Amino acid sequence: MSVVVRPAGETDIEAVARLLHEHMNAKIPPERWRLLLDYPWRPDGVERGWLVEDRGVVVGFMATIYSDREIAGRTHRFCDLSSWYLLADYRGDGTGDTLLQAGMAKPDVTYHTMTARRATGRKIRALGFDILDDTRSLFRPLAEPRAAPLPCVRDRATIHARLTPPQREMFARHAGFDLDQAIVGGVWLVWQRKLKGDAIAYHEILHASDPACLSANAQAVADTIVTGERGVLAVDSRWMAAGDDPGTIERIVLPRWFRSPDLERRDIDHLYSEVILLDQKLP
Repeated sequence: MSVVVRPAGETDIEAVARLLHEHMNAKIPPERWRLLLDYPWRPDGVERGWLVEDRGVVVGFMATIYSDREIAGRTHRFCDLSSWYLLADYRGDGTGDTLLQAGMAKPDVTYHTMTARRATGRKIRALGFDILDDTRSLFRPLAEPRAAPLPCVRDRATIHARLTPPQREMFARHAGFDLDQAIVGGVWLVWQRKLKGDAIAYHEILHASDPACLSANAQAVADTIVTGERGVLAVDSRWMAAGDDPGTIERIVLPRWFRSPDLERRDIDHLYSEVILLDQKLP
């Protein structure tokens, strides 16, 4: 074997998509896998992930999904790590670790991953990552709500008109993906509705323009937006303030991880991520 670990480029997109579709998860079509390397918010000049090549054949890959986002008036670069995969014949000699470390080597970038398996979690903890969240709050809509319904705007054109310029950029970058959104009680919410477990419809919050307001009004938000006979609103615990109603606390099966030079846990959400590109459920 003559193995090389290198950045992926535009000419590698088809080979990587084929590798991931044929060997990592055939249920995800190649056109979805391609999005990991060619996504609509990709900043100029960044690599399209990292790959392992053996004499011209792609045998491993890890996605690095970059985004530039404004937090408290400053632009920060994020990177969502995804789809760390290596063919079995190339495992056990350190190549996988080299691939993993190559994808998280920039000191000024906030890295995160929301779908890491337990073994991966142990490896990235040793590389300076901390748990972003391992619990979430669940709120089921009440048959008899405690308060009047929150004002709710669902029309996309009206939402767009009410957003700030940076929010409109976020809105545009995520157009066409399977996401729900509304302005509820003055807070712009973006969520994903997926069936989990015993056919429970999780309305998983991916972004809240005002997490403190969401926390204070989580039950009323659930009463407003949750649909389905067995639906729940799901809010990661880092966005829930101490003293607010925590709902029902649920353990997240696979913890979310992050490493950041300058941001707090609450600053990291689920937009600009593999969950959206691959249309996955959050664990």
